[in-house]
Amino acid sequence: MSINKRLGMESLLVTLLFTLGFMVWNVIQGMLMTLNHTPEMLNNASSVTSLESKVDFGSIARWDTTSILVAAVGFLLLAAAYYGLRSGIQRWTQRS
Repeated sequence: MSINKRLGMESLLVTLLFTLGFMVWNVIQGMLMTLNHTPEMLNNASSVTSLESKVDFGSIARWDTTSILVAAVGFLLLAAAYYGLRSGIQRWTQRS
């Protein structure tokens, strides 16, 4: 079985665009949630000290070797699934 280079590049490009689109959508969604958030100002001054000790501000994302490997394998599996679907559709339409 030979590998179609054009279809391989297309599958990598589509997978990359899909991943970037997903990330951009999450950023836009977060921006909209931030814009639409209206904090409740009543009764907040009395509980500031207890609130400061209960809220974590942000998180640290560590990209170790395992995380990078899982992300790369997931990306390649998604690209392979797209390649398989597209090549299967091409073969099916050629037979018809």
